[in-house]
Amino acid sequence: MIKILLVEDNDVDARLTQDILAEWHLEEFNITHVTRLSEAFRYLARARFDAVLLDLSLPDGSGLSTVRQIHAANPTIALIVLSGLNDQTLALQAVQNGAQDYLVKGEGPSELLARSIHYAIERKRAEARLTYLAQYDQLTGLVNRSLFRDRLVQAMARSKRLQQPLGLMLLDLDRFKPVNDTLGHSVGDQLLKVVAERLHECVREVDTVARMGGDEFTIILEGLMCEEDISLVAQRITTSLSEPFILGEHQAVISVSIGITIYPTDDHDIDELLTHADAAMYRAKQQGGNSFQFHIPNDSQSSTCQN
Repeated sequence: MIKILLVEDNDVDARLTQDILAEWHLEEFNITHVTRLSEAFRYLARARFDAVLLDLSLPDGSGLSTVRQIHAANPTIALIVLSGLNDQTLALQAVQNGAQDYLVKGEGPSELLARSIHYAIERKRAEARLTYLAQYDQLTGLVNRSLFRDRLVQAMARSKRLQQPLGLMLLDLDRFKPVNDTLGHSVGDQLLKVVAERLHECVREVDTVARMGGDEFTIILEGLMCEEDISLVAQRITTSLSEPFILGEHQAVISVSIGITIYPTDDHDIDELLTHADAAMYRAKQQGGNSFQFHIPNDSQSSTCQN
């Protein structure tokens, strides 16, 4: 079942579109018909649709601005323009503004619309897969380095605007290399997956957990009120990751060293914040691991907390 939102104020054209799709026997279409752009936004906000069929002349919106508005509000949805104008320039502009296709009403064979919907949906799915590959770590499913940096930029802006501290953690696993060397990379990969799951369990949904590469992870903690709140999260992580990992027939015991800096107390750019968190992490590791340290701005030392 393909769910379609038809945005068309002409009842005759709407009925014609519904009849054309009813003739397509390879797939069943569930069509919701609205006549105004504002209605379309209300439906899109509360229900999932696979594609939008959009007329460019509506009572409360017309032209390419309707394409831009739908695309901006729902960038992952397939969007097909149905127009009475056979205008190649307008068709190209519609695609450039977010539509997957531009069809002229009443032209072409009846199966053209159904095929266009199928192709548009598949193109959006392919785009989503490429976006996922570009932004998420393929082994663990965590945010990757690239998306992490984007999220940190946004989090830093919110931190200053809301005047709330932001905690940045850099984590490095202790004794991970011996697991890889003795049990093999396959078991090492399994371990990293479970580590990712445990890290997610230790933070809130609003927090970002990222894998930077190898056995190094980062976490962005937003909306915490003080250093003690961040310490509680770090304590929870060190406790969780020190518990044995059962990996098929094998058992692995590791721990984690964590470096933490707090923005905007540590008021620097992303790279400098990561450098400070990294330095604090290495101090924790040098003291035996299974601990966390805070970077203290304008001070050569960092506070240390052990599990």
